[in-house]
Amino acid sequence: MDEILVKVEQGIVRGSVAENVEGRKYIVFQGIPYAEPPVGDLRFKDPRPPLPWTGIHYAVKKKDKAAQIDSKTGNIIGEDDCLYLNLATNSLSGKKPVMVWIHGGAFSASSGDLDSFGPDYLLKHDIVFVSINYRLGIFGFLNMEVEECPGNQGLKDQVFALKWVQQNIESFGGDKENVTIFGESAGSASVHYHCISPLTTGLFQKAICQSGVVINPWAFQDRNKDFAFEITSALGKKTSDPIEAVRFLRTVASQKVLETQMKVPFKNSTTINIPFLPTLDTKSSNPFLPRPLADLLKEDIKVPLIIGYNSHEGMRFTETQEEMFKSLNNTFEERVAADLNLSDKSNVPMFAKDIKEFYFKKEPITLKERENLIQYRGDYMFANGIQIIVERQMERKTPTYFYRFSYNAESSLLKRIAANVNIEGADHADENYLLFYRPLLGRERQLKMGTKDYLAMERMSKMWCNFAKTGDPTPKIDEVISTKWSPLLPNKKNYLEINNELLSSEDPSKESWNLWKPILQSTNLKYMMNLMTTLIKRSLHLGGITTKPSLSPR
Repeated sequence: MDEILVKVEQGIVRGSVAENVEGRKYIVFQGIPYAEPPVGDLRFKDPRPPLPWTGIHYAVKKKDKAAQIDSKTGNIIGEDDCLYLNLATNSLSGKKPVMVWIHGGAFSASSGDLDSFGPDYLLKHDIVFVSINYRLGIFGFLNMEVEECPGNQGLKDQVFALKWVQQNIESFGGDKENVTIFGESAGSASVHYHCISPLTTGLFQKAICQSGVVINPWAFQDRNKDFAFEITSALGKKTSDPIEAVRFLRTVASQKVLETQMKVPFKNSTTINIPFLPTLDTKSSNPFLPRPLADLLKEDIKVPLIIGYNSHEGMRFTETQEEMFKSLNNTFEERVAADLNLSDKSNVPMFAKDIKEFYFKKEPITLKERENLIQYRGDYMFANGIQIIVERQMERKTPTYFYRFSYNAESSLLKRIAANVNIEGADHADENYLLFYRPLLGRERQLKMGTKDYLAMERMSKMWCNFAKTGDPTPKIDEVISTKWSPLLPNKKNYLEINNELLSSEDPSKESWNLWKPILQSTNLKYMMNLMTTLIKRSLHLGGITTKPSLSPR
């Protein structure tokens, strides 16, 4: 490996030359510190600028993930010392567009490691790629409602990474005035958070949200300190003083904290089983979310935006055992109330009846109805919140490109692993297998030239990089990009269907959205209410919705 030295504000970093999946060379740096390690007394606190160093910092291998419970094995992995970023570029010269990837994982798992998110396909379009690690779970999102631990530490870590990009990216051949942030799932919700937070103004110029916005039911919570008190008690420290609890938790190894968390039952009124999520951090001296979401969402998204969801988002979140379906059939009203987080149960029978008839007609919910249940889960967990934001963007002048990804990728990891998954369509995160090279899968499992998946990769990576370069994903039509992608208009919900071919159309999932819109407007989802009221009035004015939901099948 060749030696590559670059001067950044904190000192000199050494990278290396790597070979991509198709044999071309590129320059890579792994594990550059963008903030001071959040260890000891800095645990739960806002990030601090990285410390300078003397000599050379060797950025030639990946650093530890953030401390987390491994989603596949249940083992504890990672460390507190995790605030590092990775960077890849074809050369250190010029001023290339910059794409900053924010990984998903329910705000509690995963990392920006290049063995999961290899930049090979994106670098073909000559951009500078950056991926980041940030604090997760209790360490990244615990909010004890005191300045000692105000919440949203993980989101503020991301802010520090974006500040590092502004300070240093031109030394790596990037253009600090042409930065696109993009992410999937919790990473996508993070991107949306940055679009509405006052802390990130001016740190990026474009944004891409893949299957996640802040009003999805898994992306925000009112509070989480009660569960933290239970964990503290299980660790041997019984207290109701938030500062005392925080200071005690700082003395416990991260592995022990997470091991104890797994043993403490998480009581939750919803079906979203994630204990630590973004919150309003109003006790912070420098809050990321200083006002209620409904207020922040009234602000314009001031940068060009790509936003969308996949056709079968609920695939990996849907049961495969007949017994589970029988149970759901018998308790559907209770599940609907939990899915919608309803405190007022008076309308639940009506909501449940309309929802059940729409997705399952008059059939009992059995295993043969699995695809319909997948659609239900995907709509309430992902598509509904995205539809709300899309309709909000229709009223704005900022260019917004809406998509639905329905391509049935042979490279889908879920379909490779689970032999019984034979459903056509795109699972949650399937598009990532077209955007990123995954070395861990081995070269024999990578995309092969001449295949449908390879062409789909060429389309996706080119549109995403075109957008990063110009703000337009389809500036010209050619043999790869065969269709013009039109932005949203005030009276047209334009979108691009990304499948075997690219299809420009209007208003995806219209029937299901006509079902859900009045239901959501009627619920007690506080952070959605003001926004939904505005959108319902607008839709009624345009004649785009009936007062009773359509029950036509998908």
